[in-house]
Amino acid sequence: MEKWFDKHFSMNRKELQGLSFLTVLVIFLWFLPTVFSMFVSEESLDLTLREKEIQAFLEKANIEDKDVQKIQAQDELQVNQDKTELEYFPFDPNVLDASEGRRLGLSDYQIRMIQNYVSKGGKFYRKEDFAKIYAITDEDFQRLSPHISFPEPTIKKQSFESVPAPDYKNNLIPLKSVSKNISIELNKTDSIELQQLHGIGPVFASRIIRFRDLLGGFHSKEQLLKVYGMDEVRYNQIQEYVNVDTTMVQKININMADYQQLLKHPYISSKQANVIVQYRKQHGNYRKPADLLKIETLNEEFLRKIVPYLTFIDD
Repeated sequence: MEKWFDKHFSMNRKELQGLSFLTVLVIFLWFLPTVFSMFVSEESLDLTLREKEIQAFLEKANIEDKDVQKIQAQDELQVNQDKTELEYFPFDPNVLDASEGRRLGLSDYQIRMIQNYVSKGGKFYRKEDFAKIYAITDEDFQRLSPHISFPEPTIKKQSFESVPAPDYKNNLIPLKSVSKNISIELNKTDSIELQQLHGIGPVFASRIIRFRDLLGGFHSKEQLLKVYGMDEVRYNQIQEYVNVDTTMVQKININMADYQQLLKHPYISSKQANVIVQYRKQHGNYRKPADLLKIETLNEEFLRKIVPYLTFIDD
């Protein structure tokens, strides 16, 4: 019997130490609640104060929630008032001021983009030009386009005596009779054909051809105003006799062009060509025109001019 007991219940020294520690721990945990109640008064266990704090917090949160709802309601009311205060009237985007823009429902950002474009030499010639401002949404253009109005160009009539003599120094020619049936396609014409137009001599004709070739073609006949020496009076005399086939414009693949290729275009400076290439190397190919605006040094005016000459095809 003693051997059987020793075989099944005998323990070495470490096992006895572990059993002793476990026994002491069980006894300690058994009496812990009793000892805790001796040192902690019932008053300190009173949860009434805590309940009051919770109640106060909930009441404050409820008040704040009501304030938020009130503010939201006021904001919605203001938005509705703003919508009802929209005023439509004929306007020229070339001379649009901030107060007129707000009356038309444009944001300060949109107004600023329009004014920046005009202040840097840009001009709106047609209603469609207004839609090319990237800050103007399709919805804004649809509701405002019926109200866009441009003043009729005023061309002074000249008597026979007031017609200027030929300017042989610059190879310009005086006003001449032009057939109403003439229609010159700017992207495939030559300098000889251009000389049929009012005030276009060999010098002006060569300037137009040279500028067209640098661009890669005209995408709008209004670009003639960028030809050196061209003014609005001369342009207004010839604009009804010229047209543009935009399918003939030579485009640059911005995802494949290197610095030198971009620099050849007259609308792209050396700094702009460099940042376009470097940004592409760091961030990957451009997917759409708006991706160019992620470059801080490029703006909407630059984008509006250059986009007709770009394609966004992957390598």
